[in-house]
Amino acid sequence: MDTTSFVPELGDLYLTMAVCGALIALMVYLGLRAGRQQHADPRRRVLLPMLAYFGGLLGLMAFLGAFWTTFKYPTVTIAPAEITIGDEVQPLPRLANVRLEAMGRGLTTGERVLLLQTRDRRNWAFPANRYDIQHMYTLIKAGQ
Repeated sequence: MDTTSFVPELGDLYLTMAVCGALIALMVYLGLRAGRQQHADPRRRVLLPMLAYFGGLLGLMAFLGAFWTTFKYPTVTIAPAEITIGDEVQPLPRLANVRLEAMGRGLTTGERVLLLQTRDRRNWAFPANRYDIQHMYTLIKAGQ
């Protein structure tokens, strides 16, 4: 068995960050533009920039949430006798500590997750929409 690396698929998070970045820039621009315009009603000169800045703040919160989520998914490398999760090298977990599970409720019961517990008693969950969990499971079984 050769060493195999599994890099999480994060394209949707990068797209979310790009869209939120564009939304933030647009809202700041609209807020500045609306604040400079003269209106007959002075309340409108205050309300429109405030709404635009609030929309920009919502975009910033979504951007930071997507950015923080990218750190939840480390690169996993499986070698014949060890598994590297992020920067931590561990011996391969025993097969009793590795499971493929269907997760979710209602309409989302088709979500599959690879659950494993390393020797240091840490639990890891690798979702199927980010990793090739079937191949990971096969490599861990082959290393036993």
